[in-house]
Amino acid sequence: MRLLSLDQASKITGWAIFNDGSLEDYGKIELEEENVGMRLVELRERIKLLILANNIDMVAFEDIQLQTSIGSNVVTFKVLSCVYGIILELLEELGIEYEIVPSVKWKSTLGIKGKKRPEQKQNAQQYVLDTYGVKPTQDECDAICIGTHVLHSVIQTAW
Repeated sequence: MRLLSLDQASKITGWAIFNDGSLEDYGKIELEEENVGMRLVELRERIKLLILANNIDMVAFEDIQLQTSIGSNVVTFKVLSCVYGIILELLEELGIEYEIVPSVKWKSTLGIKGKKRPEQKQNAQQYVLDTYGVKPTQDECDAICIGTHVLHSVIQTAW
């Protein structure tokens, strides 16, 4: 089983590839195009290339949610909704199985704690260092954590 996990966004998307439960590779897709529509087109193509070049069987990616706190950004939510949509459309087109993971689920599974997002990000990086012995960027760490959650909670591989 070859799993691609994504921490998707319209500018930087972290990704990780697992082969039969083992972390094989990770990286990030960085997009600098100002036009959101063009970024979406490029992101779709880059994810498609990752899937096809790596013979991916399943893709896991993070669910989105509208933050209702003061200062929340509806525009950001709308763009993330578009990213979510292009990924769903691509996976359906390719006939790839997928799992959509709420952030609270993967953080709970892996014991990632913290009152605020920066602390949670730091704890995710520490989890990846402790578990896999690597120090990727925050976006890559989140992708690794999402994949690890799916392997242990959805696919049920051995820890």
